[in-house]
Amino acid sequence: MRLNHVALTVSEVERSAVFYGEHFGLDRRVHEDDHLVILASPDGSLLALNPGPPGGGSHAIFHFGFQVDTAEEVRCARERFVAAGVPEAEWQEDGPVRVQVIDPDGHRVEVFAY
Repeated sequence: MRLNHVALTVSEVERSAVFYGEHFGLDRRVHEDDHLVILASPDGSLLALNPGPPGGGSHAIFHFGFQVDTAEEVRCARERFVAAGVPEAEWQEDGPVRVQVIDPDGHRVEVFAY
């Protein structure tokens, strides 16, 4: 079973679309109307953005993650986040290397490699 999409409620759809396009490669719009924008990445991953008041995204357990092939890719992503001023929530180098950042609405997003 393969995960098809994640849906988030966001305060500003366009701001979030730019954030996920720039930092996570979800830059192709496969659907767009007044109630929903669906972004796609080259590998077929989908992210649905719904306008509304976001809630609960800053909780330490709630997050979604992007897997990359190497620890070096995680470190490079972390450097890009820092350079762009994206807030970091967590950094781990022992075991799986991972970084969690906070999107514009407080949702935690992780980049990791085994």
